[in-house]
Amino acid sequence: MKNLFEHEFGRRRLLIGMVHTLALPGAPCYDRAGGMRRIVSRAKEEVRILSDAGFHAVLYCNESDMPYQTRMEPATISAMTEVIAEVQAGLKILHGVNLLLDPGASMAVANATNGRFIRAFLTGATVGDTGLFVPDGAGVLRLRANLNAENVKIICNVTPGFSVSLDSRPVEEQAAGAVFIGLADAVCVSGPAAGREADLSLIKRVSARVPETPVVVGTGVSADNIEAMAEIADGFIVGTSLKIDGRTLNPVDPARVAEFMAAAGRIHG
Repeated sequence: MKNLFEHEFGRRRLLIGMVHTLALPGAPCYDRAGGMRRIVSRAKEEVRILSDAGFHAVLYCNESDMPYQTRMEPATISAMTEVIAEVQAGLKILHGVNLLLDPGASMAVANATNGRFIRAFLTGATVGDTGLFVPDGAGVLRLRANLNAENVKIICNVTPGFSVSLDSRPVEEQAAGAVFIGLADAVCVSGPAAGREADLSLIKRVSARVPETPVVVGTGVSADNIEAMAEIADGFIVGTSLKIDGRTLNPVDPARVAEFMAAAGRIHG
């Protein structure tokens, strides 16, 4: 339903701040000297900044775990679970999970940590920097049912990052399929890579094609375009534009967060 975010989260338009965790144990870039303590410390500080600024939710993502896996290892799943559990303890801000590129792992971690949503692919197939990728949408929906975790909503990507879709249909038709076949709770339109602005005309077409489903903008949301995006979309995942020097894997910059929220305040009141 179009008013899902208002019904589930009490927000007509949902502002989601990205928490790009430092590389987790097992990943090539994992900092063994800093260990889990450094990962948790950084995540805590970033969530504090985003929460204090007024973001409605945060999305934890293992963005630093390049190259990305289509099936998470136990060490990755357990580490992300620990990070989220420690950071969220005592906080009221909603959270979601995006373990790249494993929707089942995202669902399991979200369920274990009282998360309210995941971001994942459910349908289609892509090829690019991550190789050939075919998501197991059927598996994650069945996992959610078996876990009795229907409160964990699925924001389904309908545009790939660092790759191209093997589906030749217009993106808006792929979005319709993600809703009908994939049972997506919301659909997410992004640019071609992290930090790259999504095509406004494409967001409009997707929104028109799935009028009863919330549309989320997944990349490139900034203080400069949030007002235009908010005329069409229902949710906004904001990451790169909030980082020091506008670089995806840098720490969150409080000044950039304040600038973004000032712009967002003009639409949220």
